[in-house]
Amino acid sequence: MQTSHIVSDLVLSFTGFYVFFKHLVKLELSSTILWESFVLSIAASALFGAIRFAGFSQSAAASSFFQNLASITGGLGVAMASFALVTNKSLSKLTCYIVLAIGFLLFALAEGFGFHQINAILPIISMVLIVVFGIIGLFGRNKKSGIWLIIGVLFFALGTFRKQIFGEGDFNIDVFHFLTAGGLLSFGTAVSHASK
Repeated sequence: MQTSHIVSDLVLSFTGFYVFFKHLVKLELSSTILWESFVLSIAASALFGAIRFAGFSQSAAASSFFQNLASITGGLGVAMASFALVTNKSLSKLTCYIVLAIGFLLFALAEGFGFHQINAILPIISMVLIVVFGIIGLFGRNKKSGIWLIIGVLFFALGTFRKQIFGEGDFNIDVFHFLTAGGLLSFGTAVSHASK
């Protein structure tokens, strides 16, 4: 049993569910679905991760599945949702379904056919796009949302490159969990500040 990892995973999971129910369920359905593909996948991954660190190694596969789902399908979903947020655009259900279908296709290629480069590259592309959309927000009506999107990406980037920044060590797992939680809270705050 690794207590610090259990705690940090549970904090991350709780944060994901909190952001979803506090900020995201209030959005129109298409935006909610795109956000949830990212946020709830992270929350589920963290929950199964906590179970794994509590000694139930069988849940490791589920944690990894949801983590990869968040990185690929969720990465595309959150990028499109961020665009809709800063531009005040209402996305059609068709657009939402196309984005998610592409995300699931890429996820299937990565998981089923071993194209693991997708898992490494797509999150970085998503982060870059969200920063661009955040900058667009800064010059539009959604300045606060733009700032919080950029802050969120900063948290995720620090989590992604934590080993290069903080060095090797078991504590990096907890650092990743807390930085990811900070990113989720920042995205939730971005949504809460959006112009209506």
